[in-house]
Amino acid sequence: MKKKIRLWIAAGALLLIILFAPIPGSPCKDGGTRAYSALTYKIVKWQRDTGSDVYKATKVYWLPNNFKSIDELWAGEEAYAPHHFTATVLELEGGHALVQPVEGEMEERVGSAISVDTAALEDIGAQVGSDVEIYYTGNILETSPARLQPTKWEMATDLRHRAYTDFWLDPETAQPIDDMADPVIISRIYSDCFFARPVVPMPYEIKFNGELPPEWCVGDQVTCTCENILYDQDNQRMEADFISLAPSDWQMDPNEDYKPVIYLYPEEETQVSVQLTLDGDLTCTYPAYKNGWTVTAAPDGTLTDRRGQTYNYLYWEGETYARWDMTRGFCVKGEDTAAFLEQALAQLGLTRREANEFIVYWLPLMEQNPYNVISFQADAYTQAAQLHIDPAPDTLIRVFMVWQSSDTFVKLPAQELTAPVRTGFTVVEWGGTKIS
Repeated sequence: MKKKIRLWIAAGALLLIILFAPIPGSPCKDGGTRAYSALTYKIVKWQRDTGSDVYKATKVYWLPNNFKSIDELWAGEEAYAPHHFTATVLELEGGHALVQPVEGEMEERVGSAISVDTAALEDIGAQVGSDVEIYYTGNILETSPARLQPTKWEMATDLRHRAYTDFWLDPETAQPIDDMADPVIISRIYSDCFFARPVVPMPYEIKFNGELPPEWCVGDQVTCTCENILYDQDNQRMEADFISLAPSDWQMDPNEDYKPVIYLYPEEETQVSVQLTLDGDLTCTYPAYKNGWTVTAAPDGTLTDRRGQTYNYLYWEGETYARWDMTRGFCVKGEDTAAFLEQALAQLGLTRREANEFIVYWLPLMEQNPYNVISFQADAYTQAAQLHIDPAPDTLIRVFMVWQSSDTFVKLPAQELTAPVRTGFTVVEWGGTKIS
């Protein structure tokens, strides 16, 4: 009797294995989709290249659908597959945009124009003639004109189908510079040039003249070898002819003080000497720090060195041994960081122009974080980085932000933010550092 029971148990286990144990198949040639098949169901791990995107999902298909081929199952999944294409805006009216897919996009097959419902989408500032990226799922209705329901749209950054024709550098204010070795991140691509921003956030964008090889994309971090470098300080723009580029994996050092800048505003044109005593080591200065800076400062903040070169501010960065005080400060959602900094910097005494340059520098590193814990330093900073200015300023404002990203909200006592009234010869400095 016991032997029969064991046989029935074994037979039942074998039947369960036959009915429910999935057998893996080979990866498909559609991008890597893989199926795991049993007699009663099929698990498909979709990784199908749609031409403009990749559809990734894991689905279970029960009897009798488990006996369908991958292509037959795909017919039911296609309505959920993501697609996107680049198009030029032809018309904008009443929550709809008429767009024309650029040459080479698969969406050209449905016609020269597609009507896109934009009423529920974010306003991206698109105008007639703008190049945009359209995201959608499912199929395009082949009406006249063809229609689709988009999930998102944004201004296009890969524009290899057209040459750049807009004005960039002002030849009256652009100055040649010797070198530009910092790594950059590609931000826009045209047929005859590409644009990039320094990995260490700076307020300027760089235009590199020349055709970018097809293996490089928007978002790639690279180091460029280039020549004929021009810097338009008034408009915060640079331009260069690129010779070659290589991939870069450089990252910001979280323990380094990045971009403290010093503005000088005398009441009349004055020769000013500035010395910095740093508890640590300087890693970069501009203009070059040679036992200090000596410049002629104008009331509007323009600085002129002995060679006649002009600057908006004195720039330095370095490594310090300071111990930062994070017992008071603020915890701010990443998406709210810009608004917070605008208010906080005004309370700390920065002008709109100074605050704008601060925010443009730091915001790209902060706004995508869930939260940012921010503390503005006082004695910890001024003791680690001592300024000696001759003649002595009547008003000195030093703003130094220490911050770290956080996945969760951190509760801490708020700081009181104040600033002296600007009178007489005013010196302003701002900087910051990210800590681990």
